[in-house]
Amino acid sequence: MLKRYIVIVSAILLVVAAGCGKKGDPVPRVFPSPAGINDLAGAVKDGVLFLSFSSPALNADTAEAKDLAGFRVLKTCGSCIAGTFEPFKDIRLDENKGYALYDNRIYVYDEDLTGGLQYSYKVHPYTKRGTLGDASNVFSIKWETPPDQPGNVSAKEDDRRAELSWSREEGFLYNIYRYENGDYPLFPLNKTPLAVSLYADSGLENGKRYRYAVRKVRVKGGVQWEGEGVMLDVVPKDKTPPTAPLDMKVERKGNTVVITWKEPPDKDLAGYNVYRIGAGSAKRLNTELTRDTSYIDAVVPDLRYVSYFVTSVDTSGNESGQSRELIVILRE
Repeated sequence: MLKRYIVIVSAILLVVAAGCGKKGDPVPRVFPSPAGINDLAGAVKDGVLFLSFSSPALNADTAEAKDLAGFRVLKTCGSCIAGTFEPFKDIRLDENKGYALYDNRIYVYDEDLTGGLQYSYKVHPYTKRGTLGDASNVFSIKWETPPDQPGNVSAKEDDRRAELSWSREEGFLYNIYRYENGDYPLFPLNKTPLAVSLYADSGLENGKRYRYAVRKVRVKGGVQWEGEGVMLDVVPKDKTPPTAPLDMKVERKGNTVVITWKEPPDKDLAGYNVYRIGAGSAKRLNTELTRDTSYIDAVVPDLRYVSYFVTSVDTSGNESGQSRELIVILRE
């Protein structure tokens, strides 16, 4: 019995001794980092430098980048030692400011540039845990003075349409921008820079105010240098007259003449004008637009005969052509 007890105690001591042995060093947990950016690019727009790059959708391990928090943009100052990058902008995706996002591409601008100096940029994505991704490719540019503003910029308002014009200068092209709901436009309306001095923007809403910018462009070494634009507002106006009144009829009743017609199909009708022609001249009988589809001429002139016609007027003040003209014999 004593022997069996000694064996059990010895086994317990062996287990305890094994549990008290030295443990190995802890293995640090590796957090995923965003995939690198390889399409950092720049363009001169509105007299400043715009940088853009794609927001990575994956981490470096090809997993979905759900933890992406922002980007650190670095810049070499023009007068610094080459290769010395300093912080330029910290873009936090949860703040929705300091950048523009279009088609999964981030846009930021730099206007602190000096002519004749070389600048370089690179970007690091980072996660919510602060884990930095690899640096992007480097974009470099030697800054020059962008073109000045175009001259003699003007606009013509038309029906659902705006026509912009300017003085064309040799050696320059032009871009046209339209502001939508107050947002800054990143891309021009024209697909390629214009070599002419006129641009028409159609399909607009009458009565709505649109803001445009006309900018001069110089192409050098395959790069478009776009200067600051000239801003102007345009409000298209309805200039299309409505349909003339339909099925007009006139009838003499005693010393009066009754004119009737049918309403045309236009949805923006404001009313009608009734005209009487006598002794070779036309006179409008109503002082204000009439909304009725009939009119009584109670002051008939002392003429052998007169004729009548009616026009439609829309809410923009456009007047239609005349309805058919009908003659009334006043005395034999």
